[in-house]
Amino acid sequence: MSAMKLLLIACLLSVALYSSARAQDSTRLNRYESVIGVTIAFSLFDYIGWNLDVNIHHNPVWIFRGIQVLAQAAISYFLYKTCGLNSAIAFNLIWWTWGDDLAFYGYQLGINMGSPWPNRTYRNDLQVNQITWAGWTPIGMMRSPGSVIARSALYGQAVVGFSIAMGLLW
Repeated sequence: MSAMKLLLIACLLSVALYSSARAQDSTRLNRYESVIGVTIAFSLFDYIGWNLDVNIHHNPVWIFRGIQVLAQAAISYFLYKTCGLNSAIAFNLIWWTWGDDLAFYGYQLGINMGSPWPNRTYRNDLQVNQITWAGWTPIGMMRSPGSVIARSALYGQAVVGFSIAMGLLW
C-alpha cells in the first residue's frame, strides 16, 4: 500500500474520530438506527437495482453504477445533516469494507424472485471462493487488480468495518 493511500486513510479516520460536527439534536440511538437502517435499505436498493437494470433491462453496468453513486451521495448528505459527520462516515465505511455487498448476497439467498431474476437457491456468488470483483475494498486495494480475494478475508473485513463504524457512532 502506498504512503499516499495510508495518509489519506489516516486523515479520514482522524476527521471521523475527532469531529465535533455532529448534529445537535442527534441522539446516540438515532445515529445507530439511521446508519443501520440506510445500510440495509442501500443494500436492498443495490440488489433490486442491479437485477432490474443489468439483468432484466440489460443496460450497461455504468448506468447503474452512476445511479448508485448518486444514491450513496444523497444518503451520505442526509446522514451528515441529520446525525452528523460521523454517521455519514460510518455508513460509507460499512460500504467500503464490503458490508453492503455481504447484505447484497444475503438478499440473493433470501429472496428468490424466480425468472428472469437469477435463481440463487442453487447458486450464490459467495459459494465459489473465487471473488475477484472486490478490488475497491481495503483488502482489494492491497492486491493486484483482478486477483482472487478469499471469502473469509472479505467476511473478516466486513466485520471489522462494521465494528469500527459502530464505534464511530458512540
